[in-house]
Amino acid sequence: MAESLGLTGKQNIYVQFKIDKSGNVSEIKASAKHIKLKKEAIRVVGKIPKMIPGKQRGENFEVMYTLPIVFEVRN
Repeated sequence: MAESLGLTGKQNIYVQFKIDKSGNVSEIKASAKHIKLKKEAIRVVGKIPKMIPGKQRGENFEVMYTLPIVFEVRN
């Protein structure tokens, strides 16, 4: 994919998402230099299986995560 898009060097993608009280991934947002990288990051994070939600004082609560994805395109 990187070659077809003409990408070189280090590529940074930042994905932000919420783990809700039930452990489901929701509200996925991404930031990347190329729209196709952004869409692919959102697609992949959307496939994360149900997780253990945050807990405080014995009660589940929503947690926001930011996942940095860094890869280097080498020729």
